[in-house]
Amino acid sequence: MSDGTGFTSPSSQPPGGGAGEAVACLRRAAEVLGEVAGADIPPGAEHTVGEDLIQVLRGLDEVKLAAADAAGVFEARGGLVGSGQFRLSHWLQHTAHRSPAEARQLASLAHRSAHLEESEQAYQQGEISLAKLERIAHWVNEGLACRSVQRWPEAEAFAHTAEGPLLGLACEPGVTVWGLDQVGRRLRYTLDPSRQEKEYQDRYAGRGARFIRGMDDSFHLEAWGDEASGDVLRNALDAFLAPPATEGEERSSYQRTHDALVEMCQTVVELPAEQAPRRRAGANPVALVVGLDLLQGQEGAGPAVSEYGTLWPASAARAHATDGVLRRVVTDPVSGQPLDVGYAQRLFSPAVRTALLVQRQRCAWQGGCDRPIAWCQADHKVAWWDGGPSDLSNAQPLCRFHNLEKEHRRARERGWAQRPAHGTGPTPAAAGAGRPELPRRTDRPDRGARPPAEESGGGEGGADRPPDDTV
Repeated sequence: MSDGTGFTSPSSQPPGGGAGEAVACLRRAAEVLGEVAGADIPPGAEHTVGEDLIQVLRGLDEVKLAAADAAGVFEARGGLVGSGQFRLSHWLQHTAHRSPAEARQLASLAHRSAHLEESEQAYQQGEISLAKLERIAHWVNEGLACRSVQRWPEAEAFAHTAEGPLLGLACEPGVTVWGLDQVGRRLRYTLDPSRQEKEYQDRYAGRGARFIRGMDDSFHLEAWGDEASGDVLRNALDAFLAPPATEGEERSSYQRTHDALVEMCQTVVELPAEQAPRRRAGANPVALVVGLDLLQGQEGAGPAVSEYGTLWPASAARAHATDGVLRRVVTDPVSGQPLDVGYAQRLFSPAVRTALLVQRQRCAWQGGCDRPIAWCQADHKVAWWDGGPSDLSNAQPLCRFHNLEKEHRRARERGWAQRPAHGTGPTPAAAGAGRPELPRRTDRPDRGARPPAEESGGGEGGADRPPDDTV
């Protein structure tokens, strides 16, 4: 169990000092566990061995937390000087030969805020795991780095405020580390929406898809992109996926997804050219919960949340709303519970759509675009939520690609794509809302849909609405 930097055999002498004693104890523990692993287990004693193993792993977590604290002291005392590494996580990975994931976890624990007393106590009492404690520490540190010092001048007050909902969620049964990450990202994006916007636009700019034919005529399809496009693609696949785990079902999840994709494509190509593609009955476009303050570009607005739990930035939410139906939902500012559900229609009438067909034959993007109007969306020049009317004077046809680009450009012009200077970001919540409202919820990054240049856009509703996406 040596990686070249630690002990190589039980007979080698441990280094001096307290660390040497700890190494000796760990060696002895390894010997005891080796004896247990080699011993015969009586029938019916398997569960006892499992319970003992859980206690051993818990003990290893305590050792790991103590090691993280020692790593923090090592860094604070200048241990990185002369090592060739400028970050503790890099030193742990390249010098101590830890895995990247373990190195990041240890560094995060070493840098955790001193104001997480409740989380530390919950860990000591066994209410949360070390992995959850590390995630709480990580997201509180992220918030501290981008908080508004005018709103939160005291780091301790902010740490306690951010810790509360994260710890409450971590203590709930069945909540995973992934669930904590969702809440943590929402906290960070609420405090720093420009960061979310920039990260989203970077993922969108890096989008792509690749269709490869093999020597034996097999194929490989690979696609990657932004979170909003990913939800659109996932929603389309869900419309064609049969219910899983049915009696007699022998297909794997990969096979079911493949068959759904092929069926979706086949359904599209079999339709007459003059008809827009339609998904099966009961299949709806991606549902999105988005605040009016986010649509209007107000500071402090939290990100939109899709039905898949994906956090959408402002420009993606605005572009999605262009081709959807908006429903007004009034919620309690404290509990978040819906108080009133209303309905507001903001789509252009069929007469306006017909007039657009007469006026133009191509996308109206100011830089020029050859996409036919049949592949375009009826777009508001001045957004409906900004007071723009749904009449001909405010209508223009835009393909899906340029509709997205319009919202991306708007985000950049409003400064959402520019990271604010440290300590000058937006407040954690909209004006008058108090502390940030967080949801109680529910490797290859940057996966998404195929490029818009390969797609065709859709109209804003109606029986003659053109396609939203074609695969």
